[in-house]
Amino acid sequence: MPLLRMTLLGIQGALGCWGALGAHESRIGPIALDPFSACWVVLWTLSLVTPRRHTGPVGEALGGLGLLCHDPALALFCFLPCLAEAAHRANATQDAQKFRAWRLGLLAPAGCALAILPGFPALSFLAPAAGLATLPAFTETPLLAYALLVPALLQAQGFFWPVGLILLGAGLCLCLRIGQALNYWPLLLLGLTLCARESGLADTALAGSEAMLLALALQGLGSRGFLFQTPLPPLAGFLPFWLGLHVVNGLSGLSPAWTAGAVILSLLIGVLMVRGWLASWCSLTQAFAFHDGGLPTALTLGLCLSICPGLLLGFLHVSALDLAGAGQETWRAWPIWSVAGGDGAFWYPALIFLIPALIIPAVMTHLPSMASALPDWPSPELKPRLPWGARRSLALIRTLWHALRNGWRPATLALPFDRMTLSRKAGPALTRQTLTLWLFLLAAALAWLGWSA
Repeated sequence: MPLLRMTLLGIQGALGCWGALGAHESRIGPIALDPFSACWVVLWTLSLVTPRRHTGPVGEALGGLGLLCHDPALALFCFLPCLAEAAHRANATQDAQKFRAWRLGLLAPAGCALAILPGFPALSFLAPAAGLATLPAFTETPLLAYALLVPALLQAQGFFWPVGLILLGAGLCLCLRIGQALNYWPLLLLGLTLCARESGLADTALAGSEAMLLALALQGLGSRGFLFQTPLPPLAGFLPFWLGLHVVNGLSGLSPAWTAGAVILSLLIGVLMVRGWLASWCSLTQAFAFHDGGLPTALTLGLCLSICPGLLLGFLHVSALDLAGAGQETWRAWPIWSVAGGDGAFWYPALIFLIPALIIPAVMTHLPSMASALPDWPSPELKPRLPWGARRSLALIRTLWHALRNGWRPATLALPFDRMTLSRKAGPALTRQTLTLWLFLLAAALAWLGWSA
């Protein structure tokens, strides 16, 4: 059965890549095969290759069928079995608290709106709101919600929805807990892409659409591929952040308002990178089964996206151009060796990945010999005895550290330090740190303004 499933997924992925290249477009009733729908099928297949399955066989088949439906209401109807199977599996694993009532409560009005709005062209500007309302319900399979949201956004005009997506995505990424910090990162990238599209920046919008597609592909890896989702070079999770920063840099030259907004967005992306590091560290400290059957597949896909993300971007470049509103002349070549940032910068993923791949084995090879040659340090015979003054200072520093970490409370009740004295000593230290942080942020903002001017 697993072999048959992988064979069918391989056929589905091959057909999706063939359709995503624009080789053939056809429509049979409500089902349409075009580059955009084929793009969703490719990303859906990548999310199903790893055995971390929120949906069963019926949900996988109907989910792929719904991605080919050009009617959003019919597509949502096909996605409902995926949602039902995900809820059933959550109940089976005692993880039902993730399926809260408000998440499913937004689905009914969203479905009614998707069914009614095509008959009222004057209310078409509300279609993106219906697509956004499906995002909470499809948290486990966000690709299905984006398939409903993106076509409605491409038909909208103006900066209302692009700026709204930036604010919404940034707020959700900052307010959610660390483990869910990057769940709505593609939403922020989608807003940046649409802003560049509305501004006529074709290369910048293309970089943003590529970043969004890569972020969705990395989300499909799930918890098994958390290492490659880390926003650190040369891992695949760094490239969407790099592209996002260059999209912000491209937008900064539009007007003085965008210049000030670009500074804020750059700092925001930096904060999101830090939250992404913390999320990966939390996943690393949790229990991890190396004998898991889905681990080799997730590691292989993550490695491919880290070394050669241009292969996926090449197959999906027609959809990326449609999302960016750019013509075919904007696409130069498959980004196998380098990925363009849209503002003249280039990222070389294979070269960046090759450097640590060559250094780490050489270091690991010499580690045993170096370890055997080095003496034990510190020496077991060495027992330093600090004078009383030094030990008292170390104890005071340790007490202040515990007080700062625990919210001005002494670490233990037996410490002979006065609370008021401790607060007076810790307050100026915290004030000095805050002043340093604000000076650093101001220097970064001024440097960015001078560089983008």
